Amino acid sequence: MNDAIPATPPTGVRREVERASGRYKELRAQGRELHFATDQSTGRLVIEVRDLDGNVIRTIPPSKALDVISGEKLD
Repeated sequence: MNDAIPATPPTGVRREVERASGRYKELRAQGRELHFATDQSTGRLVIEVRDLDGNVIRTIPPSKALDVISGEKLD
């Protein structure tokens, strides 16, 4: 049984992690970050756009968060 963790991630995974890291840096440069949490009463995913002081700018649906992570601008 070979359940060992590979020494390096597969190329596709590494590429996606690097892309997500780049987008994270872009958002930080804009003074924003995404915060992910689960609403305790509904069990639904809640995604907030926050400034770097933690103030909520707005809440966005998960489908929009995927667009933002992929590079769409936050207005």
